[in-house]
Amino acid sequence: MDARVTTELEYFRSVPWCAQHLARDNLQILPIIRPSPEAASAGNGTTPSSDQFFLKTLNTPDTIAHLLATAEVPTGGPASKQPIDEVNVFLAIGAGVMGFKGMAHGAFLAGIFDFATIIKLGTEGAGAAVMKPPPVVTSSLNIRYRAPLRVDPEAGRLSHMRVVVRTKSRQEKPAKRFVFEAVMDCEGLVVTTAEAVYVEPRPRL
Repeated sequence: MDARVTTELEYFRSVPWCAQHLARDNLQILPIIRPSPEAASAGNGTTPSSDQFFLKTLNTPDTIAHLLATAEVPTGGPASKQPIDEVNVFLAIGAGVMGFKGMAHGAFLAGIFDFATIIKLGTEGAGAAVMKPPPVVTSSLNIRYRAPLRVDPEAGRLSHMRVVVRTKSRQEKPAKRFVFEAVMDCEGLVVTTAEAVYVEPRPRL
């Protein structure tokens, strides 16, 4: 396991309510590796074609200070090509994502949902052993805001969230279509729910 992933795992295990969800025997850590915030701010460890929004712009102590993605190992082990039923993405966020004072911005939460479902897409077809999203684009992202996600306006304490992404349905024709359900919670409180649809673009005639 990469040293930075190990560090993130240890961090979230130090948060009691997150640790409860990381205590499963069949848990697998997904290889989502970001450069250190210092390297990201200096432009090291990323390329122009990388996801700069999450790897660099939101990779700061005041935005997404910590990030970890996990899945349950399917029957047959990590190398199995059986689909992953559920992916969990843990995040520690700071005041830099605040909209209204003391609350995370709704647009930020929407971006987190899209990011988490892309991670889930990376497990489709090849299992968790190979993180490779299929060539799809976002068709729709429908969100329901149920409660505010509180953040510390003085940036003295990080807030923690968990995004749970599950596959709802899959349609193969006329083009591949992936539908996901996602729930964002903070210490057991459901903050936001979403449904995301991704489609495989048709080739031009």
